Amino acid sequence: MSYSSDYRGRNDGRGQGNPRPRRDEAGRSGSYRPESYGYREQRPSYGDRPRAARGDHPQARLQQRPSRPGYGGAARPQARPRYDQRQGYGLDSRGAQRPGARPSAARPQRGTAARPSARGGYQGRSGQRQRYAGPPRDARGRGRGRNPLAGGKAVLMSGIVGGRRTGDLMGRRRTSSGARSIIAGIVCVAIVAIVAVLLWSNRKVNITLNGETYSIRVGSTCEQVISDAELSPTAGNLVSVSGNKLEDGAGYAFTATLGGNQMSQDDISNYRVSEDDSLDITDGGDRTEDYDVQVMDEQPQLEMGGDAWGNISYISQWPKVGQYEMRTGKQSGETARGDTLSETQNAVVSVHQISPDNGKKLVALTFDDGPAEKYTDAYLDILDQYNIHATFFCLGQNVEAYPDLAKKICDRGSEVMSHTYQHQQLTALDASALQQEFSSTFSNIESTTGVKTTGFRPPYGAFSEKAWLNSGGLASVSVLWNQDSLDWKRPGADAIVENCLKNVTSGSIILMHDGGGNRDQDVEALPRIIESLQSQGYEFVTVSDLMKSDSSIPADIAGGDATMPDGCVWPTQLKTDDSSSSDSSSSDGSDGSSGSSD
Repeated sequence: MSYSSDYRGRNDGRGQGNPRPRRDEAGRSGSYRPESYGYREQRPSYGDRPRAARGDHPQARLQQRPSRPGYGGAARPQARPRYDQRQGYGLDSRGAQRPGARPSAARPQRGTAARPSARGGYQGRSGQRQRYAGPPRDARGRGRGRNPLAGGKAVLMSGIVGGRRTGDLMGRRRTSSGARSIIAGIVCVAIVAIVAVLLWSNRKVNITLNGETYSIRVGSTCEQVISDAELSPTAGNLVSVSGNKLEDGAGYAFTATLGGNQMSQDDISNYRVSEDDSLDITDGGDRTEDYDVQVMDEQPQLEMGGDAWGNISYISQWPKVGQYEMRTGKQSGETARGDTLSETQNAVVSVHQISPDNGKKLVALTFDDGPAEKYTDAYLDILDQYNIHATFFCLGQNVEAYPDLAKKICDRGSEVMSHTYQHQQLTALDASALQQEFSSTFSNIESTTGVKTTGFRPPYGAFSEKAWLNSGGLASVSVLWNQDSLDWKRPGADAIVENCLKNVTSGSIILMHDGGGNRDQDVEALPRIIESLQSQGYEFVTVSDLMKSDSSIPADIAGGDATMPDGCVWPTQLKTDDSSSSDSSSSDGSDGSSGSSD
């Protein structure tokens, strides 16, 4: 064998190993020096020197491919024959058809896929070599401008890179294994938690059911409680909107009470058993049939309230329209009133006797039918003399006739209220005429004196519940009296004084006149009345101040100028169940002075 190595293990150039030194035309020798990590660096080219047939070309040594005719050197004995020289394909060593052999055309045609050649290239089945991996060569088989050791470098580099890639892959596998362990731990913890939650949520708790202790699974519904406790409540009936029975047993299945409070159907649907619940389940109630709903307005009514008698009557509640459901049963066709959507607020007129707070001794002097020449000024002078004030109930027509006097009353610290426009009996007037009496007088007083008022004194003391209904809510308070001087009879100054002082109490109102006739007796009696009451410790105040002294009277009413709030509607009907709704009755009452010219 022509391939051998020396005692140092180096090849003689005909095998694999370091090449033997060789010389060029100039006699210079050169060799391929080994580099680190097994790489070899190619020396400069020596021109077109023929390649040795022994296979000393570096690429030939690296690839260990046999030489072929025309490329220098004889073919190696162990070289693999050409694909088309194999037995069974009908070609001899020279490529001629062998006798009796299968024609080469019968060879399987598998496309032009290439197979490795002896020189590092690939030879297609059509017989033409195809360079797939090796560098291009010239006609003598030499490489053109490529490093002969490039293939070797590629092989070595692929090994190195492959080693790194393998190391990276192993690292990833180790990381993936750790992640899988963590995930498995988390899954185990989650399973344990789920099992614990299931056990906790399905535990049994003790409750009191219909007075007895039962152990019921926590979170059970009322239906489950009934089943577990083996209760048998009787269902209610289906009834019409009017309460008539329509169908037996078609009502609610049971009635439930939790902690003493009856549960609605929504509460029953949402209820879940918890520890120490106190639950009562009894027979079901009736269920109302399905129905259509129409929203209806409910108008307020007028009703009387308060004391049986008093020196004032005032609106203690302003009226408001309410709303309610009118139900029509879909099965029965019956109609009935349903739920109240907003409460109806009736107009309430309260009768009240003024009672000053804290035991104060207060009285009010009042004068009707003015203002009038001579007497109104005389009274104002007397009031100024004793440094007191009074209330003048003026007629609207007299305010128009004597505007200066009306204004003087207010300027001197006293008070003006209405006595209607022309002193008509208000209980005999219809709603339109009555409202005209109020509106014209209130307007005249405000425009003349600058003072707004809605307080009045009804002529003759007559003002019934029906009159309040006809008033339209224009007036807020009706003022009567406790002591009637009866001065209209002209009984003399002594009688007038006696009538005014008889049975006086704190909160009393004294009636006198400054208009409507001769009032000389009143002028004479007034100083004696004032001095007598002051000596008893009484203080004279206006009607408004007297009402303000009683905290039970609303502040807007006590001010004497209250008006109906926005959104309120004055009623047109009296409350039907009130027995005092007679037109002829005088709900304000009187003290026997109905014959008074007042």
